[in-house]
Amino acid sequence: MAKTSRRVFLARIAAGGAAIGVLQTLGCGGGGGDSFTCNENVDQAAQGTRSALQYRDASTDPNKKCIDCVLYTGNATACGTCSAVPGPIHPNGTCTAFAPKPA
Repeated sequence: MAKTSRRVFLARIAAGGAAIGVLQTLGCGGGGGDSFTCNENVDQAAQGTRSALQYRDASTDPNKKCIDCVLYTGNATACGTCSAVPGPIHPNGTCTAFAPKPA
């Protein structure tokens, strides 16, 4: 086994940490903007609930986006979560359980 210098070891650790950060950002299908989806990796049971609540990744009503719902937890640049709809939730998505955040 070849010896690795401390400098090479630390460089590899830093590169690995950066790679993990990128993978976490992309884990639910995207990073910034609307170019990502949050419909991947959803099991059958969750998909049934999502369908029943008419969840969509893109709201047609600008006043009913998940990011503006009291049930949504997350930010505007990646998939978040919802206390009513299982699985990853798009910040610009919508469903029939929408409840606006208080002003």
